[in-house]
Amino acid sequence: MGILSNHTDNNLLICLKQGDIAAFDELYHRYAKKLMAFSLTFFADQQLAEEAVQEIFVRVWERRKKLDESKSFKSYLFQAVKFYIFNYIRDRKKDCSLDSLSGDFGMVSESLEDSLSYKELEGMMMEQIERLPSVQKEVFKLNKFNGMTSEQIALQMKLSKRTIEHHIYLASKSLKSNMLHNPTLSLVFMLNILY
Repeated sequence: MGILSNHTDNNLLICLKQGDIAAFDELYHRYAKKLMAFSLTFFADQQLAEEAVQEIFVRVWERRKKLDESKSFKSYLFQAVKFYIFNYIRDRKKDCSLDSLSGDFGMVSESLEDSLSYKELEGMMMEQIERLPSVQKEVFKLNKFNGMTSEQIALQMKLSKRTIEHHIYLASKSLKSNMLHNPTLSLVFMLNILY
């Protein structure tokens, strides 16, 4: 346990903005493993996932003076990983071919991608969320849309933190499973909801 482990993210960000390397180290140790696990849900290649996490923390250090300590640092990190993934996919889009797609995804007709707007895809994604069992749906929305932690949801719903984490896991697993049949919808889902 580090000497700054009892400090809040906000306090650490204030120190980080002043160039405190110990505050940076504490934030790194606090979130690197979580970001790595999150990155591995998108990149099967361990090295790509590690590069994503390292790049995010390099950017945190380089842009430390511009960080807003009044906002959630955890949310900032996961958003940064989502943008990294989006940019990675965008930059490699021209390298993609149907041969490189997994057999699980099947072929996506160009007319589907051309005819569906982002809002329509988002609507389809929301329909999938609405089909979840009621408690899973409520917990998932509180966590992903309202940014509440497992502890906060547990207090509000008078359930254990472990139960809340289990509901989030089950909801995410169910939604990911449903999205595998539509890669376009799956990308929108992953980039906007699962973090």
